Amino acid sequence: MFRSTSWRIFVISGIFFAITIIPFSLFLANRFSHFAYTQVGTFNQDRIDEMAERTEFMLAKLKWYSLNMYEDHTVQSWLYASAENLLQNAGTMRVLTKYLSNEPFIESAYLFNMRKREVIDSKVGLLPFEEFADRSMLQRIERNPGSFLRYFDHQIGRNSYLALQLPSTPVQKNRDGYLVVLFNKKELQKHLISGGGRADALFSIVDDQGRLILGESDERLEKSISSIRTGLERGSFELNRAGGEAFVNYARLESLGWNIVSITEMKQFREKADAFKTVIINYSLLLLAVLLLIAYWNSRRFVGPFRRLADQLQRKLGVKGENDYGVIEKGVVMLRDHYPLIKTEYLRQWLLQGRLTDSARAAIARESGLLDYEWLRLAVVKIDSYYELSEQYDFVSRKLLKYAIGNIAEELLGRPERPIEVVDFGSDHLVLIVGAATSSPDANLTKELKELRRQVASYVKLNVTIAESEARRVHDDLRKVYDDINELTLFKFVSGDDKIYIEQDFERYADLQAPIEEAVHENLIQTIRSGKEEKALAMLDELFVCLQTMKYTECQFQLKLLLFAIVKSFSKMTSVQSVEGIEHHLRQFATLADVCEWLKEETGRIIQLLSDRKGFNRKEKQIEEIIEFVRYHIHDPMLSVDEIADHIALSAKYVRHLFHEQYGLTLSNFILNERIGKVKELLEQTTMQVADIAVESGFQTKSHFFTAFKKATGMTPSQYRESKTEERNEWSRYMAENSAN
Repeated sequence: MFRSTSWRIFVISGIFFAITIIPFSLFLANRFSHFAYTQVGTFNQDRIDEMAERTEFMLAKLKWYSLNMYEDHTVQSWLYASAENLLQNAGTMRVLTKYLSNEPFIESAYLFNMRKREVIDSKVGLLPFEEFADRSMLQRIERNPGSFLRYFDHQIGRNSYLALQLPSTPVQKNRDGYLVVLFNKKELQKHLISGGGRADALFSIVDDQGRLILGESDERLEKSISSIRTGLERGSFELNRAGGEAFVNYARLESLGWNIVSITEMKQFREKADAFKTVIINYSLLLLAVLLLIAYWNSRRFVGPFRRLADQLQRKLGVKGENDYGVIEKGVVMLRDHYPLIKTEYLRQWLLQGRLTDSARAAIARESGLLDYEWLRLAVVKIDSYYELSEQYDFVSRKLLKYAIGNIAEELLGRPERPIEVVDFGSDHLVLIVGAATSSPDANLTKELKELRRQVASYVKLNVTIAESEARRVHDDLRKVYDDINELTLFKFVSGDDKIYIEQDFERYADLQAPIEEAVHENLIQTIRSGKEEKALAMLDELFVCLQTMKYTECQFQLKLLLFAIVKSFSKMTSVQSVEGIEHHLRQFATLADVCEWLKEETGRIIQLLSDRKGFNRKEKQIEEIIEFVRYHIHDPMLSVDEIADHIALSAKYVRHLFHEQYGLTLSNFILNERIGKVKELLEQTTMQVADIAVESGFQTKSHFFTAFKKATGMTPSQYRESKTEERNEWSRYMAENSAN
């Protein structure tokens, strides 16, 4: 693969991306169009169902209101009066006006007294039948007074109204009085079946004969009425016409015997859907172009280092292979039993033991020219953020990366007059052993080490810290030199300086140390709790000034103590949610300055959260009361949402909604989590039996207890207790060792 030209890799990558992205984008566009179309139908049907429910409710309410008007004592007295009474007439008119003023949908109303043959028109007043203007209504009352409490369409000139005739049932064949209420169709239409200003939608209500009751009518409605299937409560179908397709939804108003119909033009929607499909395809093509550019740049930039590595294996070891990958693979296999590998092992022993044995001296002399020189220099190349690297790559990949760093070091630093050997201890650093003819300082070596750091960052994409020693004789104790230089690379974390460290830096660094008073952490915690952000940040600055004067191990120990105090005091507000995560979190930072910046941001965020807590609104206080009640009664196995709702005088439905809205978790799951938390606490802090802990935590049955705990933690209660006991013992040993150091 790596022997292929960059153009071939680019072409292969381009074909792969093209056959992946183009069909997928077309499939995605078509699926979106289909989904959007079905969603329109579902949305329209839901909307029409909601309109139908609202219409039935509103018209039933208007019936109820009209019945109250009809059954009013004053109205009833007038309807059955046989003698003329001016005071009664005035009182009835006043009552009728009051009812009409309280209901905006009522346009007018008529009261008919059949004995006196008089009518009260809410807009005109008292009239004899002969002077009453609405002749069609009078004829309906006199000739066919049988349709009671059924809405019907009524025309007065060019105006159309929705009318309702009372009483509710024809109990007697001859009635002496009637009430007719006329409703404003425009107001009803605006509140019941309004299209929300949409020009592409038509909403109408028709009766069983297809006659328009409310809304607007056109040719689309006439075609739709003929397609509505009788007997169905709801339905939908497509309506094809010359101007484009339309989507029809309808719902049955069962109590009224009407149908509410929605007609939506699909032409504009299809145009938008097609436009969006075009956008998806265009962006997919743009993504393809970007990926092709990345593939070209990647093939040009990353194939080169592997090719050079394979060339070195071929040149130095004579390894042959069909491609660069095969050369590297065979080279690794060959090195397992080759003398250079033995030489590397002897070099490790030399550095770890400090002195050369006879066998080690003979093996190193055979494979390296280091022993031909009287003086040696050691340089340690430490990989920054190595723990993050360990989580991303396996051992073989990390080994290959360090091998690449060693090859770069050999190319830059190696000379015929200056041999170099690279030693890998399998951890986060490499050791460079450089031969020297004299003990005088080598300025070129320091310059080349800087170039080594730059090239590693450029080609291997890793940041490294480098420290070098002064010249030492071959027979000197190299173990002490190695330990000192290795520790010197740790100075970057404390000082933050990005440079090549030398032994003079170590001497300055080793002399610095300032103690931290025990009350500093407590004062910092109290300052944060009081909300004094500026003072807290100033205290952090002073604290980190002290940390910069400590050795690496002492600095790390003090940082862990500081974070332990913060996590313990503000456990639910910090990014580090547990004591176990402190050490892992510290490994993310390359320098002490980075830790300081993060801790300042964390402090500001904690103070803000504390400030927000002080300003609880009513809902948050209710949530706080719910949580307090749950935690106080967590031992009660009969604890329920209804019991909680009764305690705070709210409905159970509202309590569920409020808790989920404010807390982001259902109340039932919160209760279960609190029970699990209680179990963990008792397992860690007591020696109670597991069965007793289940009862104390409010679980009704043992089976539910074991199932819920295993699902939440992945362990049985006994396994969880054992793991926490081991963690406490390890932490105690660790603290004891650090205190001793």
